[in-house]
Amino acid sequence: MIARRVRTLLGAMAVTACTHATASPSAARGLEIAAGTPPLLVVVVRHGEKAPEPANDPVLSADGMARARSLDSALRRLPITDVVVSQLQRTRLTASVFTARTGAPVHLVPITAAGVEAHVKAVADTVRALSRMQGHQGVLIVGHSNTVTQIVQALGGAASRPLCDSQYSQLFVLREQGSAVVNTERSAYGAKDPDDPACAGMNGRR
Repeated sequence: MIARRVRTLLGAMAVTACTHATASPSAARGLEIAAGTPPLLVVVVRHGEKAPEPANDPVLSADGMARARSLDSALRRLPITDVVVSQLQRTRLTASVFTARTGAPVHLVPITAAGVEAHVKAVADTVRALSRMQGHQGVLIVGHSNTVTQIVQALGGAASRPLCDSQYSQLFVLREQGSAVVNTERSAYGAKDPDDPACAGMNGRR
């Protein structure tokens, strides 16, 4: 467990809960913000293993769907009330077993021509907004190999290197402690990642 001093997760924005990835986080400003909400729990993972097609927006492979089921199992004891994904269907499919079981709303934050940095900021802003809305206790974020660790850091979690392309098992849990400390827990879930000499020693447990 790593504790790191950061600005609080609780921001001043407001965002509506859009069901099943139908809107962006900018679609719902002006909602009433609930006061006195508990500190937010955030879980960040990469999407599951990809199928070869369609090339521009692949679905999950059989291994990827197995990982989606493992993710649902890993989340069963956590108070996750919302899901944040990109526009690419592999992120939504990774969360699909969990959302089918829980009915949690899915918030779509697209990766646009503005690039990864802008996407990471938009995801962090969405999470901060959700943290101020009544009844929103925890958020699952499903990202990509080049966004997961950046999102963790943008939310005040510990810095780490980007995931290797072969890594799908990494799971980051961020818990706000007080007003200025975020604890980061890193673990693995589901099937073990394949041995990858190019990745060895880069990112801790694989």
